[in-house]
Amino acid sequence: MARKKELIPWFVSVLIPTFERPELLEKTLESALNQTYTNYEVIVADSSRDEDTQVLMHKFRGSDKLIYVRNREARNKAENFRVFEELARGEFLQWLMDDDIILPNKLQYMIRCFKQEKKVRIVTSRRGLIDEKGTMLGQMGAELVIDGLYGVYKGREIGNVILEDFKNPIGEVSAVLFRWRDLRNHYFNAESRGYRAIADVAMWLELLEGGGECAVFRDPLSLYRRHNGQESMQPDYILLSRIEWFMLGTDYYLRRIFLTQWKEYANLLYALLAEYERDIQPRIRVFNRQPHFEAYTVAINEMKDILKSHGG
Repeated sequence: MARKKELIPWFVSVLIPTFERPELLEKTLESALNQTYTNYEVIVADSSRDEDTQVLMHKFRGSDKLIYVRNREARNKAENFRVFEELARGEFLQWLMDDDIILPNKLQYMIRCFKQEKKVRIVTSRRGLIDEKGTMLGQMGAELVIDGLYGVYKGREIGNVILEDFKNPIGEVSAVLFRWRDLRNHYFNAESRGYRAIADVAMWLELLEGGGECAVFRDPLSLYRRHNGQESMQPDYILLSRIEWFMLGTDYYLRRIFLTQWKEYANLLYALLAEYERDIQPRIRVFNRQPHFEAYTVAINEMKDILKSHGG
């Protein structure tokens, strides 16, 4: 994506979109402004209809790292997110959702990793899982075996891990640091390559397409907050995400970038079908009322036809 101005080398832009969650945003913003790394900025784009977040921002008005944009005219996430494309000055981008937390040494550790690992395009970590009150619930990202401070994985290797099991060990956007220039299809429109529910996965795989590597820190450097208000917890979002996993896996299989073997692609289809029988069918009365249910049913039938045509 073209830039109108020069990016600042080794400078990190922390991008926080927010909408009417001042209580959670306060903790998020404190974590962003409490980094041991000093070469960064924090941009908050606020599309709230009420004034509560604007009032909260007065508490942080003494910070020279903070840029606050009141974006009340934004009608949706995409219009709010586009603020960052214009304002961000960093060579590196750190998205931070307004209910997540980054630990104080996250940026310092990850920038150091980029300096040491020349082939790395993504730096992430395992994530701590917290609830709405900040209570630790466990850890995410245990799918990857890591010896030492961090592990480095080849793009093809981790791409197949992601797609075969439709899981995201790299993590949500708050977990990851990457260079602006390495990505063509950014998250500035609240989607990537047309993918909305799994926009983060679409970005990570794009970064790894050309042979780039991914570094994953063993210990959590960010905290992902799980609560009932999250979009990802809603039934229709689940259906859309499964449609998109099918689309993304099929695209990479047909282009022979990831899932280059039939068996690898089939593993994804079998996993999606197994989830349908295990988790969706028993709750069909909930899911069949959702806007994406018909498209999801079409995708499920298409998966069955693809497997049947190969003798599966």
